[in-house]
Amino acid sequence: MRIAFIAAISASIAVGAHAQQKVDIHRAATSTVSVRLNGAFGAVRVVGWDRDSIALTGALVAGSRLEGGPLNAQGPVTGMKFYIEATDPASDRANKLELRVPRNGRVWIKSGSADIDVSAMTGGLDLNIVGGSVRVNGRPRELIVESMDGSVIFNGAADYARIKTATGDISMQGGGDDISLASISGNMTVADGSVQRGRFESVTGSITYAGDVARGGEARFDTHSGAIELRFAANANAEIDAATITGTIENGLTQRRPSVGREGRGMELYTSNGTGGARVQVRSFKGNVKLSTK
Repeated sequence: MRIAFIAAISASIAVGAHAQQKVDIHRAATSTVSVRLNGAFGAVRVVGWDRDSIALTGALVAGSRLEGGPLNAQGPVTGMKFYIEATDPASDRANKLELRVPRNGRVWIKSGSADIDVSAMTGGLDLNIVGGSVRVNGRPRELIVESMDGSVIFNGAADYARIKTATGDISMQGGGDDISLASISGNMTVADGSVQRGRFESVTGSITYAGDVARGGEARFDTHSGAIELRFAANANAEIDAATITGTIENGLTQRRPSVGREGRGMELYTSNGTGGARVQVRSFKGNVKLSTK
């Protein structure tokens, strides 16, 4: 039965050499279903919904083929895998799909260069691209994103989030319990929201943080040569420990002035705003550090 189902899917969505074919797959699924999608496509839109079913729709260009099937053959599926193969890599970005999944499910996507847009998911997301972009809107329980050159935008909140890029920029508006953003040369911007535990790292890219740190929480900011700018509310409760080896520190948040660092090198600053409570540590080798109000 399983073999017949997989064969039927493969036969129905295999694309011939001279035609474009629509993808239209629907299957009953459990509310925590796991879906894996990888291969040659240029765009995929993922939408979490309240139905106990999966819907994969879209269109593939000539020379492309989609294969896959359920992990269990009878009843609502607990998992599905899909793989897209393209004979012409130059045209694979024209393959465009929409995936609708029970919102508490888990979605794993991997592609070379693609634009991934996710909304209304409360389960787990694991997204991996080389180029293109990733945009996530909502409150996923777990968010993992890895990108080489593509940009990443996250608007919402997550219990656990790990976002990494090489050269792609990272933008976040929101927060969560355990958040980690890392890039080599991409610029990082956190426009709003609050974190309980946060780690923000870059080598040469800049970090601009205008969010909050929850009382009793902690956040760490590290760069090699990238600038770090922290913008806190005037009444924010935070204890700040900042240091840079060859850069400068500008403090527009409190009255305390930076001092010369250990062994006469660089600058350091220990200061407290409000009644304290949140621990903030800032470290850079060559980058300048700026503290200000928002």
